[in-house]
Amino acid sequence: MTSNSKDVIIGEIQNTVSKMMGSSSAALMRMAGKSASYKIWPELPTDKTILEAGEIMKEGIADMGGFGDFSIVGDKDGTAQIEFKGCYFASLTEGSGKPCGQQPICFFGFGLVEETFKRLTGIQTKVELVNREDGTAVCFETATPR
Repeated sequence: MTSNSKDVIIGEIQNTVSKMMGSSSAALMRMAGKSASYKIWPELPTDKTILEAGEIMKEGIADMGGFGDFSIVGDKDGTAQIEFKGCYFASLTEGSGKPCGQQPICFFGFGLVEETFKRLTGIQTKVELVNREDGTAVCFETATPR
């Protein structure tokens, strides 16, 4: 998996945040992700379906780099089924001391998706990693309504 300089810099920042802030880094980074939603998508349509929201978010997340290919692949009883393929940041688990899904950069992504999803659909959710398949480099996540 290749990365660009921006990804490496972000990776080093997240590793340092993880080491210095410990468990507090999750809340901080989730909040930063929510705030970033407004910078990445200053204006968004509303009243979108779960799958329509996924299509809108796909391009913006791809443009950020590092997170790989984002998609909402399904809607299971109002819970969005999310896949991130080829996330560079998963390769940083050793340096951060946290497993995939518990790294600060993961919480940034969770917050970004939560806020953007809420803005698009009107549904407040909590995003969590369900599991990661290292062999296929895919993170499977859910956005569960609160």
